[in-house]
Amino acid sequence: MSCLYEELTPREFKARLKACPVAYLPLGTLEWHGPQNPLGADGIQSQLFFERFASMYGGIVLPKLFLGPDRMKIKDGEELYGIDYSNGDKPVVDYEDQKLTGSAYYVDDELFEMMLMAISKQLKRAGFKVLVAHGHGPSCWAFIKHRERIEKEIGIECINLFDFEIDDSLKFQNDHAASNETSIMMAVRNDLVHMEYAIEEKMMAVYGKDPREFASVEYGEKIIAVNIENLKETLDRKLNRV
Repeated sequence: MSCLYEELTPREFKARLKACPVAYLPLGTLEWHGPQNPLGADGIQSQLFFERFASMYGGIVLPKLFLGPDRMKIKDGEELYGIDYSNGDKPVVDYEDQKLTGSAYYVDDELFEMMLMAISKQLKRAGFKVLVAHGHGPSCWAFIKHRERIEKEIGIECINLFDFEIDDSLKFQNDHAASNETSIMMAVRNDLVHMEYAIEEKMMAVYGKDPREFASVEYGEKIIAVNIENLKETLDRKLNRV
């Protein structure tokens, strides 16, 4: 039986929901993730992690979002989002402010909050008790910011993978297109990662450890394993499976 919401028949949905009333929401973008990663890297990483987890633990994986909040400024009449411009941290390679190729995802914080509330309301109506959401960093922080309201007004418990007290290097999607995210991509869809592009092209807007030196399938699998263990323990407590 599939764990993907859109692929389930009503009978299959009812069975999976009864066995494990948990929904998993991949918080994606269509955003530059270095020359080596696909533009949908945020959602791909989180969705395939959730699919792997749900296949063994239970629950239902929602379609991934591709819209999300981020920083925004206007320069020379052009709207720049997120890593279109430096966030004050040191990138792997310095670069000028610019509209990066392929990025098409930005919504403001107010609209994203409305989206989260609407999604949570529909999930509660469908019978879910827990919502696990993760992916694009600013989307995660918005989810964490608003989860008290979601839990209070909607009545569905919220979990984010940044909740786990683990080493920063093992937090899921804890950089931007650097060794952490590139390694996760290698582990879940290695066919979509082109490290040769990282050698041929400039590594613009990459924040974290240089993926050309530190990214690997093994590192990605380690990140996934640690987060699977922590998510299982957290859900066991919330669902009284301990």
